[in-house]
Amino acid sequence: MKLNNKIFIVNKYYFSYFMIKIFYMFFAFLVYGKITRLGDTSGYINHSIDFSMIIFYKSTYMMNFVGGICGKIFGYTVLSNLPFVILSFYGIYYSLKRLDLSNRDLFFVLLLLSFPSFGVWTSIVSKEAVGVFFMGIILGYIIDLYNGDKRKVKFIEYIAFYLMFVFKPQYAVAIFSIIITIKLFRNINLRANAKLIYLMFYILMVIIGFYMVRDIVNELSYIIPKNFSLDAGSTRENTIWVNDYDLYRNMLYGMFVAWWGPTISEVLSKPIQGIAFIESFIIFSFFIYFLLYILKNIIRTARLNIYLFSIGLFALFWLLFVHYPFGIFNPGSAIRYRENFYGFFVMFFYFIYLQIKYNIRSKSMEFKT
Repeated sequence: MKLNNKIFIVNKYYFSYFMIKIFYMFFAFLVYGKITRLGDTSGYINHSIDFSMIIFYKSTYMMNFVGGICGKIFGYTVLSNLPFVILSFYGIYYSLKRLDLSNRDLFFVLLLLSFPSFGVWTSIVSKEAVGVFFMGIILGYIIDLYNGDKRKVKFIEYIAFYLMFVFKPQYAVAIFSIIITIKLFRNINLRANAKLIYLMFYILMVIIGFYMVRDIVNELSYIIPKNFSLDAGSTRENTIWVNDYDLYRNMLYGMFVAWWGPTISEVLSKPIQGIAFIESFIIFSFFIYFLLYILKNIIRTARLNIYLFSIGLFALFWLLFVHYPFGIFNPGSAIRYRENFYGFFVMFFYFIYLQIKYNIRSKSMEFKT
């Protein structure tokens, strides 16, 4: 009986979250869309249904085709967004059901995934909704892989990887770094020193790789800012990539700003951006707590879990780095594009947090025994 009650409560959490996304769907279409432009949503819904092979490998054409179908079925109404609400919700559900969370933990994670910016951009016909879907499905696969599930890759997971290459191929370096590391550490029983050598070798290879492509990256640093018009209300003047190799030189600061979104001065000049600023502050506080928890236990036990540290570092660095060029020049773009991997971030790092917590408890029980 208790088990049934627990299942009912968990389902009630998911149902409530789905209703929150439905609310954001209506809010985005009927309220927020009247204040500002909802990206390309209107264009997708009103687009003619033109079938050609290009829809299978160009994200914008795919969105035009699928959005046009939604518009044809539901008309230019709020319900045109419903398939994308379901899509993004399922991506989140696919990952969370593998975490085996307590009601308290589930509530907390879903709360972090209920902020207005994430809710709005992932509850409409948008590339962000698709991003949440495929990143959620891929994370579900990663969690199963970490837990030692030797099953075959499911069809829906193949679809997710395919969509990642169509919509966000730059995310592949983060995803495959995590997957390769998990497979390596799972299949080869490496000692702690060997894991540390692997991590240091990986970092060295990244540094060498960055050095080898430095001139190509430098050329891009002069091209990318031209894609952000200063006529747009929130676009920043390019003061960060002025000299050669500034993209590398200002990388850590730029990654932080591109992830955070609006600065204090931008909030003061445009108060509506205060919502995104507060969201970023709360999210940042969560990650600071997460890092402090890890640091406290490293100091207390004099041990570092290289395995979890490695996959966490790869996810953090690569996703923030590839987001950096797209978010540094416009806080609106920074927040919007962040939503593609925000759900992945929250669920993945909460998974790592729970693994560390479980390992500490296991060691404590062994000590007591």
